[in-house]
Amino acid sequence: MSLLSTLFSEIKLVFLQGGPVLWVMVVLSVILYGLIISTWFGLYAVKQEIHELDETKVNYQDEKSIGADIAIFELDRFSWVKRRLPMIAVLVAAAPLAGLLGTVFGMFVTFNGLATQAGGKPIDTISMGISSAMITTQAGLFMAIPGAILLAILRSQTNGVQGNLEQKMYHHMANMKGGQA
Repeated sequence: MSLLSTLFSEIKLVFLQGGPVLWVMVVLSVILYGLIISTWFGLYAVKQEIHELDETKVNYQDEKSIGADIAIFELDRFSWVKRRLPMIAVLVAAAPLAGLLGTVFGMFVTFNGLATQAGGKPIDTISMGISSAMITTQAGLFMAIPGAILLAILRSQTNGVQGNLEQKMYHHMANMKGGQA
């Protein structure tokens, strides 16, 4: 039980030292990774729907109707995933900037402590400012690096699904032409 209590007190200390910017970064992180996870599940659902498209169920009269149905599917289902990628990219880019904001805030506290050296213990204020600066910088990088990697994987997967969708469309068109011959 003391290990859990120690861990909780350390986390509490980090949040106190990180200042208000760290709290904003936590909210930003929750939104970022929530978007990544929901987009991943949405992409998985689209993959399943594309996989379930069966040529025997498709009874088209011409190439236009095949293209139209695929385009409607893409706009209806797949665009939901594609619209989220730019927002994820913005949040990934904002994470180190929020860390930089925390660094500036921490340095402001540090310089304020240096300016008020005539009073009690300026070293406490200085060390608190430096701690705040370093914690938020680290948190910004800790949010951005995995987020950028996951975004790159999501983009790669999205491009693969786009290719599979186009492949299905051309496959249906080829089967239609083969059935007419």
